[in-house]
Amino acid sequence: MSASPSPSAPRLSLPHWLALAASVVPLAVYAFSPRLGDLPLYHGWARSFLGGAVPYLDFRFEYPPYALPWFIPAAWLGGTLPRFVTLFGLQLTLLDGFIKWMLLSEGVRRWGRAPRAWVPFAVYSVVSLMQSIHYLKRYDVIPATLALAALVALARRREGWAGAALAVGTVTKLYPAVLVPLALALCWKRGRTRQLVRGMVAGVLPLVPLSFFWPWWRFASFHVERGLQVESLGASLLWAAHLLGLAQAEWVHATAAYELHGADAEAVKAVTRWLWVAGSLGAAAVGVRAVLHRLPERMEDVARLALVPLVAFVVLNPVLSPQFLIWLTGAAALALLSGSPWAPAAILVAAAITRGIFAGSTYNTGINAGYTLLLLARNGLLLGAGVALTREVWRAASTRTPESQGQVDLGA
Repeated sequence: MSASPSPSAPRLSLPHWLALAASVVPLAVYAFSPRLGDLPLYHGWARSFLGGAVPYLDFRFEYPPYALPWFIPAAWLGGTLPRFVTLFGLQLTLLDGFIKWMLLSEGVRRWGRAPRAWVPFAVYSVVSLMQSIHYLKRYDVIPATLALAALVALARRREGWAGAALAVGTVTKLYPAVLVPLALALCWKRGRTRQLVRGMVAGVLPLVPLSFFWPWWRFASFHVERGLQVESLGASLLWAAHLLGLAQAEWVHATAAYELHGADAEAVKAVTRWLWVAGSLGAAAVGVRAVLHRLPERMEDVARLALVPLVAFVVLNPVLSPQFLIWLTGAAALALLSGSPWAPAAILVAAAITRGIFAGSTYNTGINAGYTLLLLARNGLLLGAGVALTREVWRAASTRTPESQGQVDLGA
């Protein structure tokens, strides 16, 4: 019989805290390294703002408005780029530790002193280390922390905090918005929609005065104009066809990423955008349907439900940057505690092997057949996991009645 969460669940012991510290140290070393990634962009934007420039007006800022405040303290205190790298790295290291603390705490709440309690923390620690080139040199750990905190708050019935975390996360990186329908359905089923909405309103309230000074909505135009990123599902299939002589595509270094250009790429991009929108909306609807049929209570079941819209949003996206997989790994690690481990494990493997795609010396001009196969495998794992989770959630909801009460076990 599986364990169930309880208020008297054991707290973290000394071995837990020692393991947590040991998991953070290697990433802290990498975070403070001189490797730059996207950090010069963040530093430049923050210094421009501190110099009196207006984002979206005086300089191009390609993210939602709440992203900028995360860059300003390190730029203000550090000044130079090397000092910014150190201070921003410290900030990301603290958030990495917070994510791992959440995963370890939820494992202990669910399984107590049993070895299985360590699983989410352990697998996340390994995968985050393998993702380090993207994990701590871009800012996606920040919205990933907020999204995971929202899921934990929902599972613990702290709906107001969940709403605030979702709102702040959405205005930081946009993608947490795909979790909003699921959160609304869950809180409506509990009769606590008002608390969630209050938290969301509090989270977005600063946008009202900010709108008088920053034309923050302009960030969307940059992303609408982006092309077919080379690592997306459609681009990987097109590039494979190109290598086989079945299609034509040009590997181009565009403004923010490498993209495939040409007539075939434009056609694939148009189809991909429609699939992305339809797939994301459909996945969100599947999650809402599942909640309305049976209310999930356990943290791992909330995580499995969240993965349905999250994976659809990522794998069908015409822009699939490597750091997007950071958005999935926390929920995937928790989902290992419930039901079949195959789908969340596939997501974690996909995240772990993503770094290998960039190991080839030809990435700047077009990856060869071997790396293309690795990219196809990565995208195939994501797509397969998304399909499996969607079928699982749909079938679980179909076997329940709306009047059913209690916990939903998606692995049943």
